[in-house]
Amino acid sequence: MTDSKYEPDNWLRQTFNWELVSGFGRSSFATASIAAPFIGYLIIYHSSFDQYIFNVGMQYNQINQTASCTPLMSGAEKLNFLYLGLTLIGFGSIVFRIFAPQLIKTFPNISEYIERELVRVTARNLRSMFVTIKARRRAIINDFVERAPWLQRDNCTLKIASDHFRQLKDDQIQIDVLRSFYNVNNRYTARFSVYATSILYLLGFILISIPSFASTIHVVCAMYHSG
Repeated sequence: MTDSKYEPDNWLRQTFNWELVSGFGRSSFATASIAAPFIGYLIIYHSSFDQYIFNVGMQYNQINQTASCTPLMSGAEKLNFLYLGLTLIGFGSIVFRIFAPQLIKTFPNISEYIERELVRVTARNLRSMFVTIKARRRAIINDFVERAPWLQRDNCTLKIASDHFRQLKDDQIQIDVLRSFYNVNNRYTARFSVYATSILYLLGFILISIPSFASTIHVVCAMYHSG
């Protein structure tokens, strides 16, 4: 069974889901960025550090400034953009750590999840997964019930379900349940938090890139006029 037998997920669920942000959300940089909103302010806006950056910026501008190439941003403005960008990324990482499903934070993709979980799956946890699938995406449960009615807790006891599980001739039921369980966690869990994390990351990276872009324009201008 695959989800393609049913009405497919819409573009929004397929595109904006936890897997979209998990690559960065699980990274060491994302973990470090969580401290940015709290520690960054104390460091960047400390009076002595602020004065040091101001002096460095003045020296840089005096060295690089030409009649035709005035810096687009001061050192203090670049720091402000950097701080705001890191802060937004930090808040995005906090949202990811709090609201992303545990399996998304543990496994990089669905293939690795199925590969690692298939060898230790049992009738008990398959039935638990089916409860989640049934609650979040009822459109796909009928085929499961037809093929493996023991997945329904109301249909039989755990002992009977375990007997049926041991009699399975292949791993298809297990794979289908694992796949559907991953997808409902990835695409149907805490949707607002998915959007919030995506937007915070996007805005954060845009703000961080602005000082770099301004510096690049200034350097290219200086090189052009010096040549």
